[in-house]
Amino acid sequence: MSIKKHGDTIIEVMMALAVFAVLAIITVNLMNSGINNAQRTLEYTMARNEIDSQAEALRYIHQSYVAERQLDRNNSQFRRLWDTLRRVAIKSRNLEDHANNNTEVKFDINNIETCGEAYQTNGMVEFYNAFALNTRMILPDSGNNATYGGDTYANLIPEIIVGIDSLDINSRRVLTAPVVYPRIVYKKAKDTVSGARGVDAGASENNDEGALTEKQIYNRVARAEGVFVIAVGDNDKDPMRSNYFDFYIRTCWHSVGSIAPSTITTIVRLYNPEVLE
Repeated sequence: MSIKKHGDTIIEVMMALAVFAVLAIITVNLMNSGINNAQRTLEYTMARNEIDSQAEALRYIHQSYVAERQLDRNNSQFRRLWDTLRRVAIKSRNLEDHANNNTEVKFDINNIETCGEAYQTNGMVEFYNAFALNTRMILPDSGNNATYGGDTYANLIPEIIVGIDSLDINSRRVLTAPVVYPRIVYKKAKDTVSGARGVDAGASENNDEGALTEKQIYNRVARAEGVFVIAVGDNDKDPMRSNYFDFYIRTCWHSVGSIAPSTITTIVRLYNPEVLE
């Protein structure tokens, strides 16, 4: 009695390969989707952290100025910062409109094809004199200039409120389109004797293993990528005398797996003590 053995036909093999290929593609797509979602969540978290940092810095400057209003003008450290923020405020208008009927200027950051459009000539950043705050330099002055490397607080305002042409003609290039996600990139201060909080930038110290290490203080803004602030007053005729100022903190970046730019905007309203007594 003979036993006949039968193998799979070519059609059965092809069907098995097709099913395997479909399942493999679905699995890979699900894995990529999960990774992309995790990456986007991380990017949104980083963007929100930058927004919160800028918002808290604005509130800190405002509250510190209010607390110092009884001091002499020359002794009021935060008055200079607050006055600078008031000076960059523009006429009150809808930020999404085309000012002066200039159709080349795009103000709706939620409807742009690339984040770079906001940084183009006559774009949102340039037209509205946008800026970013260096949160590492907003520190109470100790009175002996040690906190700011031997320099005076007034001279370092362009290092604190960065990106404003009226403060520094080369500062506009500090505000740039994002490379990865919204972030502020810091660099070492040039010719700085002392760093933040009175720590010598060039000082050496012993590490845990007893070896001497060079301490570097990174407290200057090299680039503000994909994050900027726009100040708007409610007084059309004299923004400096506005009852309040709205600070639009805006972020824009190209998230993984997305064609349209990702954006987050927060508004911080601060009232003007000079008008509202």
